[in-house]
Amino acid sequence: MSSINKKLKEFKNLCGDWDYRNIDMTEPHLQGIEIIDNDILVNCELFSPEVDDYVSCNGGIINDKNIIKRFENLDLTNKEDVLDFITVINNYINWEEVNKNLSDEIDKETIESDEYEDFEETIVPAEKLGEGWNWHKYDDGSGHLESPEGKEYMSYDLWTNEYMFDNNSDWEFFPLSYYYADGIDPSEFKAFEFMENEIFKKILSKEKESLEL
Repeated sequence: MSSINKKLKEFKNLCGDWDYRNIDMTEPHLQGIEIIDNDILVNCELFSPEVDDYVSCNGGIINDKNIIKRFENLDLTNKEDVLDFITVINNYINWEEVNKNLSDEIDKETIESDEYEDFEETIVPAEKLGEGWNWHKYDDGSGHLESPEGKEYMSYDLWTNEYMFDNNSDWEFFPLSYYYADGIDPSEFKAFEFMENEIFKKILSKEKESLEL
């Protein structure tokens, strides 16, 4: 893992530490940041008692090289400096919009939870991803993949042939067209194999590369 990515991860852990920040986690707050080129991608979250879990949303984009430089120079062992930096980021966030987006996420999670309660759930270990990766399959043809850390990936609907990589992604159709070109019957398309390969390419292979650095 590169030094900047490690620092971003440590900063995220501090943002989510209610004792460190002395804030009410059921209120919208900064979850963490990502740095891509000259942009800072802000993520916000809150703990929802209704969902009994954290829900998150995009908190906007900051285009400011000076703030990126400030983060690079930030001493994460200095609590006062860390809290000051969080305040700087907070001042860029449109909290009214974040509140609305988080409320929408809670509503969506609540509806999905109610829908899932009506169907029988089967938990099946993923075949290619290693220990702790499990498919949660419902008898209506829907479900999702859960990581060892409990994060939800690859929500799917086999009736509509759609999937969603994570909760921040859009729904997409399974790439059945690729298989038409190869002369393969669409009924032979292996949806779970495809989704596990996507997880391996986009997450596990990058984690492996980071560990090798």
